[in-house]
Amino acid sequence: MVAAEDTARMSRVLELFAELLEYPHPGLAKSARECVVQVTPESAEAAALIDDFASFVERTPHDTLEEVFTATFDLDARCHPYIGYHLFGEDYKRSALMLELKDLFRKHDFEAGIELPDHVAVLLRFMSVCPDQELVTEIGREALVRTLEPMTVEAEPDPAEEDEVPPVLFDLGDKYRNVLRALRLVLQTRYGSPSETISIPIPDPQRLVS
Repeated sequence: MVAAEDTARMSRVLELFAELLEYPHPGLAKSARECVVQVTPESAEAAALIDDFASFVERTPHDTLEEVFTATFDLDARCHPYIGYHLFGEDYKRSALMLELKDLFRKHDFEAGIELPDHVAVLLRFMSVCPDQELVTEIGREALVRTLEPMTVEAEPDPAEEDEVPPVLFDLGDKYRNVLRALRLVLQTRYGSPSETISIPIPDPQRLVS
């Protein structure tokens, strides 16, 4: 019973992180507050990061949240929310990865919606409903933990992006990067660190590059 309850709570944690990393919606602050509660047993540090994000959402006008979201995830290449981009860039291998993910989703009757299948939020939603906990562990450890690291490093504005991203939006974007940092802490605590090569049923970058 305890194990089942823990699995159900973690499924909800994954779903909540997906909600936080999707385009801002009216229930964002409520999702963030619930995430703080659900994440605390996994990582107090992660819970503190989400608590700060929740406060930011509560005091920020919705249109500003939308601008910050776009500046963070669409205009800052270092924070694009697509695991394939961080593994392969725009190489054809990313297309192969997305085909593999679509096939995986189809086998588990999962609908990705309008986002590309390698979007972080899509993978989190898939993990939240996937009954195969071994697969969930592999995706969390080998795909997400691996790609969240380059998305969460401390960064300075790229001179080429200065005209597109006002400094204030770049600075506020760190609030969303804190969500990614919290997610990485939770996933690494739960699933461990990634191995040298990817073992989940998606193209292994080491194998494809060779």
